[in-house]
Amino acid sequence: MPADLDFATGRAGVRSEQIFLRDVFAWMFAALALSTGIAVWFHADHTFNQTYFQDHEGLFLVAIFAQLGLVIAIQAAINRISARTAAVLFFLYAGLTGVVFSVILTEFTAGTVVGAFAGAAGVFGGMALWGYTTQRDLSGWGGILFGALIGIVVASIVFLFIGGSTFNLILGWGGVIIFSGLTAFQMQMLKRQAQAGFGDGATAEKAAIIGALRLYLSFVNLFISLLRIFGGGR
Repeated sequence: MPADLDFATGRAGVRSEQIFLRDVFAWMFAALALSTGIAVWFHADHTFNQTYFQDHEGLFLVAIFAQLGLVIAIQAAINRISARTAAVLFFLYAGLTGVVFSVILTEFTAGTVVGAFAGAAGVFGGMALWGYTTQRDLSGWGGILFGALIGIVVASIVFLFIGGSTFNLILGWGGVIIFSGLTAFQMQMLKRQAQAGFGDGATAEKAAIIGALRLYLSFVNLFISLLRIFGGGR
C-alpha cells in the first residue's frame, strides 16, 4: 500500500507539473501572438510608422521606458495583486511591445526579421528543453545572469543615445549569451516551483503568469539580439 500510495502521489505531482507548465506556455504564446498581431498591424500602417513617430520622436523613448516600468511593476507587485490584474498588466506590456516592434521592424528586411525570429525560436526551444531536462543544478547561475542582465539593460539605454554599429553588435552577441542562459535557468526554476507545489489555485495562476512573462522576455530579447546581428549592426 505505501508503494501504491507513493506511485499515485508521484503521478499526481507529474500531472500538476505538466498543468502548470502548460499554463505558463499558454500565457506566453498568447502574449507573443498579441505582440505579433499589433506589430504587423501598425507596421502595415506606413502613415503611423513614418509620419506619426517622426513627428513625435520622444514618444518612442517614452514607450520603451514604459515597457521597462511595466515589467518592474508586475514583478514587484505580483504578491499583492490578483491574477486578473497581473494578466491585464502582462497583456498591456505585450501590446506596448508590439507597438515598439512595429517601429523597429521598419529598419529591417522581411528576410532578416524571419531569420531572427526562427533563430530565436530555435535557441529558445533548445535552451528551454535543456533547462528542463538537465540534471545539472543551474541555481548558481542566477546571480551571474541577473548581474549580466542589469549590465545589458544599462548598455542598451546608453545605446539609444549614442548608437554605433560595433556597440550594437556587441549588445547582440551579449544578449544571445545572456538570454540563452536565462531561458535554461528560468525553465529549471519553473520546474522546481511546480514540483514544490502551490498553496492554492490563485497562487499557481499568478506564478504561471509571472513565469510566462519571464520566458516571454527571454524570447523577445533573443529576437532583438539576433536582429542586431542579422541586421548588420543596425
